[in-house]
Amino acid sequence: MALQDSADQPQISLAYLPPTPRQTWSALAGAAVLLLGLAVLAPFAAKPLPQVNGFIPALDATIFVTDLITASLLLAHFSVTRSRALLALACGYLFSAAMVVAHGLSFPGVLTPTVDLGEVGRATLRIYLLWHLGLPVAVFAYVWLKDEGGTKAGAHTPTAHLAIYSVAGVLVLVSCIAWLATVGDELLWSRLVVRWLTALTMLISVAALSVLWIFRRSALDQWLMVVVLASIVELAITALFSRTLPANAFRFTLGFYTGRVFSLVTSTVVLTLLLAETARLYGRLAHANMLASAVKASQALSGEIELPKLIDRLMKIALDNAGADRGLLILPSGDEYLIQAEARATGDQIEVTTRQQPITGIACPESLVRYVIRTQESVILDDASRPNPFSGDDYLREQQSKSIVCLPLIKQRELTGILLLENTLTPHAFTPARISVLELLAAQAAISLENTRLYGDLQEREAKVRRLVDANIVGILIIDLRGPIIEANDAFLRMVGYERWDLVSGRMHWTDLTPPEWRAGDARRVAEVKSTGTLQPFEKEYLHKDGSRVPVLIGVARFEETGNQAVAFVIDLTERKRAEAELAHANRIATMGQLSASIAHEVNQPIAATLMNAGTAARWLARQPPNLEGAKQSIDRIISDGKRAAEIVSRIRDFSKKTSSRKGDLEINEAILEIMILARAAMSEHGVLVKMQLSEGLPRIYGDRVQLQQVMLNLIMNAIEAMSEVKEGSRELLISTSEVESGGVLVAVSDSGPGLPPASLARIFEAFYTTKSSGLGMGLSICRSIVEAHGGRLWATPNEPRGAVFCMALPIGENSLEKLESPEA
Repeated sequence: MALQDSADQPQISLAYLPPTPRQTWSALAGAAVLLLGLAVLAPFAAKPLPQVNGFIPALDATIFVTDLITASLLLAHFSVTRSRALLALACGYLFSAAMVVAHGLSFPGVLTPTVDLGEVGRATLRIYLLWHLGLPVAVFAYVWLKDEGGTKAGAHTPTAHLAIYSVAGVLVLVSCIAWLATVGDELLWSRLVVRWLTALTMLISVAALSVLWIFRRSALDQWLMVVVLASIVELAITALFSRTLPANAFRFTLGFYTGRVFSLVTSTVVLTLLLAETARLYGRLAHANMLASAVKASQALSGEIELPKLIDRLMKIALDNAGADRGLLILPSGDEYLIQAEARATGDQIEVTTRQQPITGIACPESLVRYVIRTQESVILDDASRPNPFSGDDYLREQQSKSIVCLPLIKQRELTGILLLENTLTPHAFTPARISVLELLAAQAAISLENTRLYGDLQEREAKVRRLVDANIVGILIIDLRGPIIEANDAFLRMVGYERWDLVSGRMHWTDLTPPEWRAGDARRVAEVKSTGTLQPFEKEYLHKDGSRVPVLIGVARFEETGNQAVAFVIDLTERKRAEAELAHANRIATMGQLSASIAHEVNQPIAATLMNAGTAARWLARQPPNLEGAKQSIDRIISDGKRAAEIVSRIRDFSKKTSSRKGDLEINEAILEIMILARAAMSEHGVLVKMQLSEGLPRIYGDRVQLQQVMLNLIMNAIEAMSEVKEGSRELLISTSEVESGGVLVAVSDSGPGLPPASLARIFEAFYTTKSSGLGMGLSICRSIVEAHGGRLWATPNEPRGAVFCMALPIGENSLEKLESPEA
């Protein structure tokens, strides 16, 4: 599969890479130099030069080596790209390398003074011409195969096999040509044959040059044109002067030497290009490997979120990639910077030691580090032993470090740390490539350090939250606003009587724990917490597992990222409600004490009537004959008075005794009339005129009769007491009932007393706040608690022209009046 992928990407080869402008101009310059050299040297080509017998062997050896290396490099490119065009070109250079061996061996004077593999000079010339014929033919094959649609060797055919077959074929061909050139003297040697062979070689070379010009697309195409042009120039010189001069006379002339130099050019141009491209590719590969290493190191750093592990990995990676033998990591700590870690390279091991040490001249170049902290700029000392801006630092003078680099770790323009690296042995140890890698690491280190700090802060906050949850001071639960309880601490579970396994089983829903009368209000609260994100603390009740009710105070905050999840903090109000009940009972007893005269009067009336009727009945029975009808009427009145007295006593007992709350449907007007009987004597004693405006047909409310009567009695007694201070004017008490639009019943108690100071309106319902000289300040606070426990409201407003109005709004049935606004609002 890898071979197929490689074959599908020919653009990585020089045969397909488009030339750069610089390469194009270089190729044109090379061609111009060849043509200019031909024009300049042509008039002097016949000039004889000293004979150098070792010139041809040395030149042929050089050409052999260069052509063989070129062929090897082209075969290597073929093994990667599987391009048959490159394989054909490699065969051409391999043919040239093999033929140059035959040419060198056949040259006169190489092996023997007179004879080589054939007659003197003839075999050499034939091998020379056939040698120069091979590369143009290979160029033709190269161009044809490169532009063919199927230029890739079979994906399942090993490239090594194809290369071996090609090399074997070239060697066999060269062997046949060399044998034919040396033993076929009578057949091949004649001036006519040589001329035709020379013309054919030049014609094929010119044709190859033309084809390259027409189909040029890559850098290799351009440089092959230079190669073919050099071959044509060499053949032109050889053909021109071999016709005008004898063979022996032409040897060792300026034209002879020049032609051989052109042969060397033909051999080395493509090699030079391949070597340059290979060097560039290796440079890119090395750079890519370094970047890959840096990226891998950055990824390793980004994967650490715990500070100790991050510091250890950072220091090891930094020393390994920088070639340093010592490193320091300096991090901010409050208002100063401290050395947090030191790393040392000993052999193949890097040891990292964590510490918290101030920046001093003993541990590091303090002036250099302070400079980096101040400017947030990198400092590189290629040779710290030579004069530099920090030469006066005590550390640099004493330690004699060679190379130092100090990098700031910056994230969003904020300095998160300093990385100091040293090489105590080698100057210029931190090369530009290593500095690039270190800068990349520094950027990632700054991000990772900030992430670890945030992660540490998050862990610390989570630990605090966990301690709060586990402390079980208050009930804490995470809920889905749609109903399920996701998590809860033991305090909440104990509050509602459930076990941990009830929660784990997923059977606990806060909606199921809510009594029916609270669910309508909870629906509004869910909408509010979704829109605002928070819910102010409010009181409600939860159902205990045993069926009882648990009064609680609850506050809710929504998790922004989820939308449907929220955290709730719950406080059990059972003890507070019990204390309030005790206080309410005490308040009722105190109120009953204030009404003792009125109660005595109310009880005495039926008792006196009973005594009078009993005497009357006795007299009717003493007559002769007894008046039975009269006695019966008196006895009926006695029974009626007895029941009336019993009702009064029962009402007082119910009002005074300590019982749990018992809510039910009640008619508010009846409850008010019952309580008025108890307060009638007190109103008469203080000269208070009572007016009743009770609306008929009011809906029944849901509440505790005794508790609501306690509120009414407390409001009435407060009004009577307030009006007792009025010396002039009438003392009027108005009690009214009505139905409100929002769905409830409004009860108002108005008096004509001195009224309430404006500053007291907001505080009169606070516990222990009173405007009386002898009051405790608990009555109205208890009254408001009772009313709010019924889902209603209690407030006060000024009366006109004087006095105060206390209003109590109560819900109809089991509804809640949380949204009912007071008149003052």
